[in-house]
Amino acid sequence: MASETNEHLALIGYYRLHPTDAEAFRALAAASVAPTRAKDGCLHYAFAEDVKEPGLFHVAEGWRDREALDAHLASPDFAETLRQAGELNISERQVTTFTASNGQSLW
Repeated sequence: MASETNEHLALIGYYRLHPTDAEAFRALAAASVAPTRAKDGCLHYAFAEDVKEPGLFHVAEGWRDREALDAHLASPDFAETLRQAGELNISERQVTTFTASNGQSLW
C-alpha cells in the first residue's frame, strides 16, 4: 500500500508596480481571488498590498499538487489576468514555488 503524504505546493511572491498602475493592479488582483479560490486543488490564494510600500503587492498561494497548479496556470481566466497585467507597469516581480509538508500551526 502506497503511503499518502500531506505534501502540497506553496507559492510566495511579490509584484512591484509604478504608482500610476497600483490601483489597476489592485482591482485585477481582487477580481482574481474568487475564481482562483474556487478551482479544484486551490488550498488558499491571497493578495495583499504592503502597509509600508504602496504599489508593492504580496501574493501567497497553496495548491494540493502540481497538477492543480498547472491546471490553474493553463486556464483561460489566468491567461486573461496575465494579459491585463502585461498592460501595467510592473517594475519587478518574483514568485517562488515551494514544496510544503507537515505544516504545523504556530498557535
